[in-house]
Amino acid sequence: MIKKILPKSAYAKNVLTLMTGTGLAQAIPIAISPILTRIYSPEEFGVFALYMAITSILTVLVTGRYEMAILLPKKDRDAMNLVALAIALSFFVSVILLIVVAVFNSQIIKVIGVPELSMWLYWIPASTFLMGVYQSLNYWSNRKSHYRRLAISRVLQSSGTGAVQLAGAFNNIGVSGLVGGQLIGQTLSTAVLGSFIYKEDKENITRVKRLRIVSLARKYINFPKFLIVAHGFNTASGQVPIFLLSSLFNSASAGFFMLSQRVMGAPMTLIASAIGDVFRQEASYAYVNTGSCKNVYTRTFKKLLMISIVPSIIFFFIAPDLFEMVFGEQWRVAGEYAQILTPMYFFKFVTSPVSQVSIYSGKQKIDLLWQIVLFFMTVFSMYIGAYLSDIKLAFVFFSAIYSFMYIVSGYINYIFSKGGLDVEKIN
Repeated sequence: MIKKILPKSAYAKNVLTLMTGTGLAQAIPIAISPILTRIYSPEEFGVFALYMAITSILTVLVTGRYEMAILLPKKDRDAMNLVALAIALSFFVSVILLIVVAVFNSQIIKVIGVPELSMWLYWIPASTFLMGVYQSLNYWSNRKSHYRRLAISRVLQSSGTGAVQLAGAFNNIGVSGLVGGQLIGQTLSTAVLGSFIYKEDKENITRVKRLRIVSLARKYINFPKFLIVAHGFNTASGQVPIFLLSSLFNSASAGFFMLSQRVMGAPMTLIASAIGDVFRQEASYAYVNTGSCKNVYTRTFKKLLMISIVPSIIFFFIAPDLFEMVFGEQWRVAGEYAQILTPMYFFKFVTSPVSQVSIYSGKQKIDLLWQIVLFFMTVFSMYIGAYLSDIKLAFVFFSAIYSFMYIVSGYINYIFSKGGLDVEKIN
């Protein structure tokens, strides 16, 4: 009976493996969130949100986006050299960031306008380094279809983060618990994933050569050339509301926004990113070998669409009451934000996992243009809300703009999946 229920295709098995591990990883923060929100204040969550926003944006820079090229070489030894390149860049760039923070700390805080963040700026380079290394190891494991490794590492990251943040909450150490938990979780997951790769892929590690790293860096130069800017704009588009909410309104509003992101991002991490990891491996292989990944794209998109429609509709109507019941009365506002953002997260769920077709098909320039437009439209939405002194209206504009841009992304990546559009003609 059990054998009949279990999925038989390799694709379904890989997705199930990642979903199981990611599900456990997501269950931990979701389970402890009602405790954390009753002990940590919205203002403390707001400071932590700023820390994570800055880290997320800078993480795009540290690897040069070379980790995204790891899936493309036909030879594993070339892919491992790209892993080494991305890790080395993560280290050197993070050291530079630490020097910048040490020299310009007061100036940075003056621009951000949140003095409570000052001491935590020094820990941001550690987070960017750990994230850069983890992403590089993640793409290698993705290439090798070692999804069990990824599942284990995600559970450990979530467990470490949750345990420290919970301990910090009960010991009343404020933002220290939130930031400390994040760093411990990142360290655990990176160390474990690294140890798996070192033990099982040692042969490829010994093939890392400096001259080959330089050669591959030149070969895939379009990744840092276009994707640092493109993904920098993309990450900034998602994080800029936190900066603007803190400066245009108050830090508590950033805390409310962070909680709504955490709750609504859970399905993205649990299901969409698991499917996306498998999609990247299959789509990149199909595109490199056949010049098209239309069948993989269509199959994946349909699954995401069917999974998300009904839950999105239900969540839209119950979000404010659900947040108040689970997280406490003072967090109902976060539920109201989540309600407004529901359409955006629906379109994100069905398009983001399949959005990297533009990279495999060499359409980085178009991806860059899309990201730039999204960023400036996002900033515009926040300033309109501030100008009208209506934070909810800012979120309405924000949600509408993102929804439209995700629809555009889904369409153009479908065209790319067929091997269509000549970039040179478009440019």
